[in-house]
Parts: sequence; C-alpha cells; structure tokens
Amino acid sequence: YLMSPPVLMAALKALQEKICRLELEKSQAEDKLCSLSRAAAQYRKVLEYESYEKDTAHQELMQQRKDESVQLNAAQARCSLLEKQLDYMRKMVSSAEQEKKMILEQQAQLQKEEGQNWLELHAKLEKLEMLEKECLKLTATQRIAEDKIKHLEEKLCKEEHQHKLIQDKTAQKYSTWVCISETVHQPQHCSK
Repeated sequence: YLMSPPVLMAALKALQEKICRLELEKSQAEDKLCSLSRAAAQYRKVLEYESYEKDTAHQELMQQRKDESVQLNAAQARCSLLEKQLDYMRKMVSSAEQEKKMILEQQAQLQKEEGQNWLELHAKLEKLEMLEKECLKLTATQRIAEDKIKHLEEKLCKEEHQHKLIQDKTAQKYSTWVCISETVHQPQHCSK
C-alpha cells in the first residue's frame, strides 16, 4: 500500500518534529543530570569537610579529656595524700591536746612546788600552737583540692554534652542528605 505524497510529507514532518522534540528532551535531561551531578559533588564535598571537622573536633576533645583525666587523677592523688597528712596531723593534735591537758595539770601541781621548769612548758605550748596552725593550713589546702576536682568533673561533663550535640547535628545532616539523594534518583516522567 503506497501513501500519497501529501500524506507521506505530513508523516515525515510529524516524524521530524517528534525527533526534534526527543532531542530537546534529551538535551534537557542531560542538562538536568549534569546539574544534579554538580550538586551531588558539591554536597559530597560539604559532607567530607564536615566529616573532617567532626573528626578533628573529636580528636581534640579526646585529647582534652585525656589531659583533664590526667589532671583529675593527679588532683585526686594529691587530695588523697593531703587527707593522709591531715589524719596524721589530727592524731598529732589530739596527742598534743592530751599532752597539753597533762601539762596544765602538772602546771597546777608545779605552781605549788618550787623549782618549776617554765622553759620546757613554754616550748611545748609553742609546739602545740604550731601544730594547730599546720592543721588549719592542711584543712584549707584540702578544701582547695576538692574544689578543683569538682571543677574538673563539671568541665568533663560539659565536654561530653557538647560532643553529644555534635553527633546529633551530624546525624540530622546525614538524614537530610539521604532524603535529597532519594529525590534525585526518583524517575522523571516525560511530557507527551
């Protein structure tokens, strides 16, 4: 069956228009694909940079926590030593107080007697006063050490909270990227 020339020309024209339309759609699709590829590459760079920043911040945080842990251990060791020294000084003060009581009793007795040794009594009283001052000094030092330990523990807790916030933010960005990625890969329907 042979088509007439006008019908043939009309069919040929329609075919050419369809080819042109398909070429145009192909070009638009290629442009869109190129644009999406550039956007994906740019977002990948952003993710890599954020991942690098996250790793760097994590390493710095770990080093800082390590340093603070060393400081905390040193402070705790110092506090333990101060506690032992304080216990020792308390025992010495208790012993000195007992000795003071005995001395005062002896003083009352010696006041009734001749030949009292005032020099020895005065030296012991001075020793007692010195021990009491040293005990007060160690008590103050222990309080400072305890305050420092409390400050380091609060700082470590704050660092852990900031690290958790960074992890939550990174997880949220990754979820957004997954959503964009699914949108990019969804098939597009061409208009007829």
